[in-house]
Amino acid sequence: MALPLVWLADVLRAAGLAVVETSGWKERTASGVQPAAAVGVLEHHTATPASYENPAPSVQLCIDGRSDLKGPLCHAVIGFDGVVHVIAAGRANHAGEAKASGPNPAGDGNTLYVGFEWDYQGVEQGPSPEQYGAAITATAAVLRHLGRPLEAARGHKETSVTGKIDPGHVDMDRFRADLVTKDQEDEMTPEQDAVLRRLEHELLGPRGPEGQIQGWQTAVGPRTIVAMLVDLVNSMAANNQPAAPQGAVQGPEAIKAAFEAMPADQAAPLLAELVRIQQQRQPAPGA
Repeated sequence: MALPLVWLADVLRAAGLAVVETSGWKERTASGVQPAAAVGVLEHHTATPASYENPAPSVQLCIDGRSDLKGPLCHAVIGFDGVVHVIAAGRANHAGEAKASGPNPAGDGNTLYVGFEWDYQGVEQGPSPEQYGAAITATAAVLRHLGRPLEAARGHKETSVTGKIDPGHVDMDRFRADLVTKDQEDEMTPEQDAVLRRLEHELLGPRGPEGQIQGWQTAVGPRTIVAMLVDLVNSMAANNQPAAPQGAVQGPEAIKAAFEAMPADQAAPLLAELVRIQQQRQPAPGA
């Protein structure tokens, strides 16, 4: 009889993740009740230092287990490089006794949860961006497959009755908020995603080599559209208002304040001009 999580690799791969299927994972299980009706995903860290050169040093340990705890120790290991190594389709000894957390009940955590081990040290070392992003994608995909809410993603530190701290350097409330964002992005059509990316590009300019915001190159240096709008609005408002005091609010709030300070007969033409400029920047149909 097939073990209950034999779908795991396919679900993760369909979500766009790089997946490694370890040898024998579909038949690998710990003894005990199988997680046929898992209610959530539990996040852990391995407590082993990892790097981009050695991104998943704990895979074999999680398969074999330790002297005090038989393997498998999770269902998948998420490497420092974001690659997901699937290691077990049956019960895994990763959670122990679990207290109630979020929408999930108390009980045998090894039955209640699909377990993801993030391969990093957890005290002096936090997860890599690639690892965090892969965990978001993997967790959202599994919860969607299980038909469970995103709040069903929990950290071991939220369910442990023995004071576990994993996953270290991860704010689980922020993690769940990022799951919501990911879920919303996944629901967008390709056309909607393309529009969003184009607007982001127009507002922020081309990204740097490491994905950082660097703005458009202008005569006064790198500037985002927001920064240029602040300059434009402030210069137009300067004829009607005294100079802003040092330390005044800048950025989007400055745009709002400047518009509110302008007479309506001046603000309306400026808004119309900004709309006209934006329309001119739109690509022609079929371009």
